[in-house]
This record gives sequence, C-alpha cells and structure tokens, in this order.
Amino acid sequence: MNIDCVNTKSDNMNIDCTITESGNMNINGVKTESVLPSKLKKSEPYDIFKQLPLEIINKIVVQLDFNDVLNLKLVNKMWRCVYVNQNEIWEKICEDLNIRVIDYSRCLNDRSRHDSECIRYADVASEKLFGPLCDYWQTFNRYIMIVKNIKNNDFPTIYIPRHHVDQSYCTDDYIVNINCQHKQPIQIVILNGANKPLKKKFLPIFNKFEELIKLRKYPLKVIGNKSYLVFEICSIIFVYSISKTEFTKQFYKVIQKSVDYGLNKDDFNEEFLNSHRDTKFDLYDHKLAMVHPAISTIFVTDLSTGKTYKELEFCSRGCIVDSMKCSDYRLMIGITKKKKKDSKTEHLAIVYHMKGCTQNNRLMIPLLGPVTQFKVTSNCIGVENTGSATPFITKQNNSYLNVFWLECDTFSFDCTRKYIYYNINQSIFQYDLLKSMLSKFEVVQKIAIDAISNLLPLTPINDRYLLVRSTYPNSYDIFDVKEHVSVRSIQLTAGYSLVHVGKLSIMFSNSSEFMVIAFN
Repeated sequence: MNIDCVNTKSDNMNIDCTITESGNMNINGVKTESVLPSKLKKSEPYDIFKQLPLEIINKIVVQLDFNDVLNLKLVNKMWRCVYVNQNEIWEKICEDLNIRVIDYSRCLNDRSRHDSECIRYADVASEKLFGPLCDYWQTFNRYIMIVKNIKNNDFPTIYIPRHHVDQSYCTDDYIVNINCQHKQPIQIVILNGANKPLKKKFLPIFNKFEELIKLRKYPLKVIGNKSYLVFEICSIIFVYSISKTEFTKQFYKVIQKSVDYGLNKDDFNEEFLNSHRDTKFDLYDHKLAMVHPAISTIFVTDLSTGKTYKELEFCSRGCIVDSMKCSDYRLMIGITKKKKKDSKTEHLAIVYHMKGCTQNNRLMIPLLGPVTQFKVTSNCIGVENTGSATPFITKQNNSYLNVFWLECDTFSFDCTRKYIYYNINQSIFQYDLLKSMLSKFEVVQKIAIDAISNLLPLTPINDRYLLVRSTYPNSYDIFDVKEHVSVRSIQLTAGYSLVHVGKLSIMFSNSSEFMVIAFN
C-alpha cells in the first residue's frame, strides 16, 4: 500500500472492512506483517492499528478534533496507554489552547512531591492502573486542575511578610525583595504553591552589581521567568540562571558596548550612567530585548549564550519609549517623538518581524495617544493606548498583515485565539476574531453589563478566566468568559494594590505583606 496516496495499488484492499488480505506492508522503510483472520484467537479482538507504526497513528490522531482525542483514550487500554499517550498528540492540543509547559511546570513538580494534592486530578486512578502519562498530557491535566479549582472557588490565600523593602518583583514561582541598605540586599522567597512551606534565600551578588545598588542613584529594573532572572542598571544587565529553585550567577555585560567594556574603572562614570538610565527591556524565554531611547536602538540578547545578536534602529533622533514587548518572533515598541516643524508630538507603534528582520521590514502605526502596553497571540497583536481607538494587527497567509480598529478602553485576548474581549463604559464585549476575518463583518456580543471599572486592563488568567476590577471600591472579580458570570469577588482592605497576575496565582501587596491567591 501507499499510505501517502488516496488511491492504492492493492487489489485486495476493502476500505469498508476491518480485515484485508493484502500482504506485508512497507511504510517509511519499516516492514510490518498483516495478521490473517485464521491466525487470530476467537477471544482476541482484531486491532488493525497494531499493523501500523506508532508514527503513522500519531499523524492520524493529530488531525482529529480535541473531543475526538478525549474519546479515543476511552476505547481500551491500548489506546489509553500507547496510541493516545504520545507527546506529539498532546503537544498539538496544548499549542492550540496556548498551554505552555513552562507556565505549569511547578504544578508538575508539586504533583510528584505531594500525594495529598493528587486527589484533585481526574486521571490519578487511571495512572495507577495503566501507568504514567506523557509530559504534555500531564501539562494539560495540570491546566484542567487550575480551571476546575477556579470554577469551584477551591483555592486558598497565603500571606507573606514584606518588611523594610525598597522594591519587589513577583512571579508565580518566586518573589524578589530588594533593600539596598541591607548587607545582603536581595532576598528571594520561593513559592511552592498552596499549603506548602515557604523557602527564603539571599541572592549571590556580582561585585559591580552590589556597588551600583549601594549608590541608590540609578533606577534598578527587574524581570524574570522560570529560567532566568535579570537585573538592569543603566544598560548593564546581571543575569542569573534558575534550576530547581537554585539561582546561579551566569554573567553580566553592558548592552551595546564591546565585550571587554567595564574592565577599566572609568568605564562606568557618572556621564555614562546618566545617559543610559532610561532603558526599557522585556524577556521572552531566553531572549532579552532592550531599547535605548538615547540612541533609538533595540538590542536583542540570547541569555543562554550571552551574545547580543541583533540591533535595530527605530528612529533617526531621540524620542520617548512608552512601552515595549518581546514575543517568540516579534518585537514591538511604542514611542512618542516631537515633529520638527510645529513641535507637536507624534505617537507610533512599531512592530518588527524577527524572522529575516531588517530595518525596512517593520510596520508603523500612527496613534492618537501613547502606547500603554502590547498584548499578543501567535496570529494577532493588540496595541493598548490612551487614544480613543485600539489597532489590532492580524497575520494572514503567513505574510500579509491586516490592521483593524476597535473603540475600547481596555482589552484581552482569548488564549484559544478566537476572541477579543474588550470593555466600553463598564460593559464587556466579545469580538469573534475568526468569524469577523472570514465574513468581513464584525461579529460582536455583549457578555456583561455594568460589571467592571475602566481603571484596570482586562487581564487573562487563562483561556477561561479574566481578572477585572469591580465597580465596587478596592475589589476585583474573576470573570468566566464561557459562562458570562463572575465566579469570585476579591474584596481588599485599603492600601492593597495588584502586583502580579499569572497562570498559578494572583498577588496583591501593601507596605507590610503580600497576599497570594494560589490556584494550585
């Protein structure tokens, strides 16, 4: 048989029958043997899929709908343990739902360490009977656990002291507390999830880093994910790698300067530091993008190698950088600059495509107000700004870019890439991106009326839930975009502010403590 063709040359093949009389098959160089009915035991059901290599079964199952895959795993033990239990299949499902392993990796680790948490998983009994799941299937189940916990209001609140701290930075996995006056100025609080003991440690400091911190004259910026923690002072980055809650000094360097810059004591003089203090940066996986407004240039650095591999000049003269965003293969910046003739300000959003990116390979969109933030999916970019209209850039046919506008205050994407949620006058609307692109008519549905304040952007927790600011003072709601209802209200005392929204938690803080609402 020729598997890749619709028509085959086998005379004996009957598509409507389970058993065929064709001889041995050779698929991609792998020889298989067909089983004749006479060789089967009466009690043994015939499984035609046993005649196919696993790679071919994977290619078939990957083409199926998500619900069909869920049904296939219920057929029998062979389908549950072998045919469907493949990373290639569940990686495609996770990609379609924007479920990244890096976002739920702590759930994976917690699952292996804490048996008491296992009762929350639907497949635990199945695992004990049939064996372990592949990595991406486990990731999908952790995501399902988070969704169910939020829906059932089954998540606790954790309070963490925050004393004598100049600055903090929060992620789902750790909190960075900075106090420049302490002998050990940077403390890391490791978060292990709900009902788990906290672990605190002091970060080892580069000598140059400690020297600049003690000056307390220049802004210290922090950004991090599950793999890297980066500090920046006046275009000098200090990079730490993270592995199993251990923070290790990796390297420090001056972005834009030569490799040996900094060996001379006069390199970091006051003139240099003052001219580099207005930088902005963003981190995506191992890729760090930094913008220098003074020289109107973006630099992209690979943190795994320490090499700066791309420089892009975005303006011919100095300007103000309002916002920037780095994603998997795009760079986005929002700038404000003055026109020479009438001294009026001009607001621009600039989008670079990183694959084959050149100075001319960019999209520039004029705006009525400065950019507050960029929000992205693989097929769409939204540019939130203080103007009355918001541009959205969609990718069509892998190359053609289409720009359309919505009048809205704030917005959020559905992580399944089908909807845009936006609010006007305290009401939430759902914009069907896919149908609107296909029909060329806007498909909009109002899903909540007088529900939220316009003071906070709609912030996605995952593809099912949004965090919105309630119309009541000092309160937030977790809004279910599928059921169009609020599943939980969070009422805060005065003084608390929102500091982090992640896949695994929401964090608020005041001058004395952090309040962590943990979903796992």
